[in-house]
Amino acid sequence: MGLGGGPHGAKAVFLDKFSGAFANVRRLDDVRQMVGVGRSNTLAVLDGNVMMNAIPSSVDTFRGYVAILANQLNEAIQAAAHVVVVFDEPKAMTPAKADEQSRRDQLRQARVPLCSEDLVATIMDDDYHTNHLIADGCNVKLLMEFRKARPRFYDAVCAALLRKFRAEMKGEGAWSLTFDGVDRRGGDRGIGVPREAGILSTDDDFWQPLLARTEPIGEGDLKLTDVTQRVHNASRTEGSPVHGVLLNLVTTIDTDSFAIELLQQNRRERRTEEADRDELTVLCLKERARKRKGDDFVTDSHYTCCDMQVFHELVLDYFYGTQHLSDAMKAQQPAALALFASALALCGCDFVEIKGIRADLALPVVRQIVRKHPKDLDYMRRLFETERNNKIQALLAVQNFVVRYAASLEDVPRMKKAKDNASNYCQAQLYRALWTCSYWHQQ
Repeated sequence: MGLGGGPHGAKAVFLDKFSGAFANVRRLDDVRQMVGVGRSNTLAVLDGNVMMNAIPSSVDTFRGYVAILANQLNEAIQAAAHVVVVFDEPKAMTPAKADEQSRRDQLRQARVPLCSEDLVATIMDDDYHTNHLIADGCNVKLLMEFRKARPRFYDAVCAALLRKFRAEMKGEGAWSLTFDGVDRRGGDRGIGVPREAGILSTDDDFWQPLLARTEPIGEGDLKLTDVTQRVHNASRTEGSPVHGVLLNLVTTIDTDSFAIELLQQNRRERRTEEADRDELTVLCLKERARKRKGDDFVTDSHYTCCDMQVFHELVLDYFYGTQHLSDAMKAQQPAALALFASALALCGCDFVEIKGIRADLALPVVRQIVRKHPKDLDYMRRLFETERNNKIQALLAVQNFVVRYAASLEDVPRMKKAKDNASNYCQAQLYRALWTCSYWHQQ
């Protein structure tokens, strides 16, 4: 899941407006060294769904997937003593996410070759074992097109990776590799036996209870933040395997992590104990190598890294214009960032979009509201209350944002269509924005 892209999208705007929070870095270990934190004090959390879907198109075998993912995990293990790879959990998906996945599946099916009834292009469901994956001619790239077949494949790959690293990392000191959201039986679960998504780790005794959740998290994007929070809590306990961990390397390609991690950073900043505020988080967005059309110029693969502590500070500086805030203004910050997140959602994400709203033009409107319309932030604050009827009063804040955004385009050249589109919103879109904001808050 990502925010609206392009030259006016959130990522481009953030790189321009808040450039002091960003750096391009070749490897994850370089990020850690830039921050000046030891490997033993570093946690890397990786989005497994992103890793699985980013395998080159030329690789279509089970062993090929394992080899490439092993290289990526080796890079992460060189940077961090503890590596956690998170996966979606289909049974815990929200209806909104399931609806979005259904839309994507319809697009995927067009890429699967048509065959006669007596032939099968690839495995299409859950009825197979690891030996089917390693058989000659099994095209796992096509298997990835079928959502029913994917979970067992992920399980089999992760089980193979764990065996590989256990064998190769003996005598390498303290380290751990954990998969969150896979079935520990791998691809050898019985045919027809229900899948049980859970934890598979080189240190099950520690990581299984640490990552056990009363309420499962369906989407990996939210797990990224949840894992860092759980590890931070455990890191404060003397004798814990993660004692002293203070740097989080959150690795993904999904730009909605900007919103998720910004909201989480605000919660970190508001911790009551000063000693509890030493946690550092760097969002590492993986960028592919790119070749410029028409010449031999190549941009090597790298990470666009965002220091969330600096990013959080620069965003609030932009909104308030000063670091010297009254207690009342400080108390408003969660509501201000929630309104900002809702505005980003309306600019376009998987769950909602109002045509005509752009991140570059929405940012100054949110700033105007933060500075001049504190009543709207009072409305937005209701989103954090328990009762639903209180929560939905935040709708007024989002509605006022859209109205003020449309008004801000009145005299902007070549923006009449955008203004008309933004003005013709419906209330369902505002509700979706509020839902997305709550979702990013892990509610």
